[in-house]
Amino acid sequence: MRPDLSRCVLLAAIVAAPGCYEKTGPVLGPPATPPLPAAVAPVPSAAQVAWQTQELSAFLHFGMNTFTNKEQGDGTDSPALFNPTAFDARQWITALRSGGFQEALLTAKHHDGFCLWPSKCTTYTVAASPFQGGDGDVVREFVDAAHEGNVRVALALSPLDRHDPSYGTPAYQSVFECQLAELLTNYGSVDEIWLWQAPGVPPFDWIAIRDLVHELQPQTLVELSNAAPMPASDVRSIGQSSPGTAPTPTDQSNVQMPGGAAGAASYIPAEAVYSIRPGWFWHAAEDGQVKTADQLLGLYFDSVGRNSLLRINVPPDTRGQLADPDVAALDQLGSAISALYRTNVAAGRPATVDSVFEDLAVYAAPAAVDGRTDTFWAAAAGQTSARLEVALEGAPTFDLISLQEPIALGERTTEYHVEARTNGTWTTIATGTAIGERKLFRVGSVSADRVALVITGARAAPALSELGLYNSTEAQLPSASLAGGAAGQ
Repeated sequence: MRPDLSRCVLLAAIVAAPGCYEKTGPVLGPPATPPLPAAVAPVPSAAQVAWQTQELSAFLHFGMNTFTNKEQGDGTDSPALFNPTAFDARQWITALRSGGFQEALLTAKHHDGFCLWPSKCTTYTVAASPFQGGDGDVVREFVDAAHEGNVRVALALSPLDRHDPSYGTPAYQSVFECQLAELLTNYGSVDEIWLWQAPGVPPFDWIAIRDLVHELQPQTLVELSNAAPMPASDVRSIGQSSPGTAPTPTDQSNVQMPGGAAGAASYIPAEAVYSIRPGWFWHAAEDGQVKTADQLLGLYFDSVGRNSLLRINVPPDTRGQLADPDVAALDQLGSAISALYRTNVAAGRPATVDSVFEDLAVYAAPAAVDGRTDTFWAAAAGQTSARLEVALEGAPTFDLISLQEPIALGERTTEYHVEARTNGTWTTIATGTAIGERKLFRVGSVSADRVALVITGARAAPALSELGLYNSTEAQLPSASLAGGAAGQ
């Protein structure tokens, strides 16, 4: 079957996609790209789009604390204690992929200062441990396993260092930058660098740190976690890792910077960070306290369902593997999320809208229900309201609404509601103020023959990648969303 040329919409930095043009005759190159609706600032970078659309990421707290049964080390523990007995980074990646995770974040160095790679910037490293006879490199094996498994690589490096004697003096920034440069020079592509803003961290020139990261690997995103967004941040933390925070009331990635120009905002998408266990590092006593799949699914709704990435900490044990209870919970979570989206009663159904950008078929209503997020419906330029209506087959039942915007063009919608027609009567079943990468609504059991997304406010002409109506009864949905307890890292 010939490819559907009308669906080869290009977003962000994508110039051409293989297979999106006719190849039966002389190939002169891809067809001209249709004009794109104007983006609305602030606009995410291509790296931010790739990061946000993956939706699920893991955190792997592993280090000296794993072997001392601590949450916070003081930097005095002997490297001789670090000796995983059956280290297997591929087991980590296999378990994470089973749960649907597309990125993994490893604590290359925690606050105790112990480095999981043979750093030349300090002697407090795996090279001084018995792990693999002193020749081990946890970061190398992790990165290689992730790249082999097609999982994005993220590394966490603590600016707090309770071991280094220069810590707390101006000389320490050079040590920290030395470690950062090693990680970004010796291990191939790194998608994200995660830096703690922990109590006791001295002032850093964070802009210089970010610029160093981008100089070494331009695509690498920088996160200054546990802190209010600042100009040096490419992404930001909310949730359990940042006590007292929660997803923003409007669920937007557009953030007003402190001291910034009035009305100006930066695009800094959020990640909600939670641990699968009460603590961040593995403790044998917590093997019976792993969050259930239903609890994890509740976190999914409260984060991914509110335009945030969900990052779940899954700490390896003293073997150097993910513990059996954690692996089982991840597998169940992956199955539950798949079940959510198994039955989409809106997929491929007839859809109508009140306007289309430049009357181009590529941006017409069907693009919003074609099951693809690389296509989208776009309203006519200048419009700030719109109605997208989908005719369902018969009066099917659904209980979950999923809305997604083409975020490469900026987040656009600011006010909307969803209506359902049952027995000839229209009823509002959901309301919202932002959509972004994904917005989920659990609406109970609804049977309707028509559903409409009614956008009443937007920062630019409305656009929608996908409207999904799912019958998720095959998934075990939690009865209530979880707030997440306060815990430090």
